[in-house]
Amino acid sequence: MKIVIISLLLFVLAGCNSQEDEQYMYWADHSNNQVERLDQARIKYEIRDGEIWIKKKDSLKVAACCS
Repeated sequence: MKIVIISLLLFVLAGCNSQEDEQYMYWADHSNNQVERLDQARIKYEIRDGEIWIKKKDSLKVAACCS
């Protein structure tokens, strides 16, 4: 029985540690105004080929502060 409970807990914890949230998604073309807003909100982003990429987990936060 203990093995079943431990296995179930490990399965649940593995599901909670999703790396999908760490993936980046395209948000907007680069502009100084948008970068300043992201910096003020302390949201991590990357600039790739003139585009701003944000983490998927931060998409709602970005929409609230920077749209």
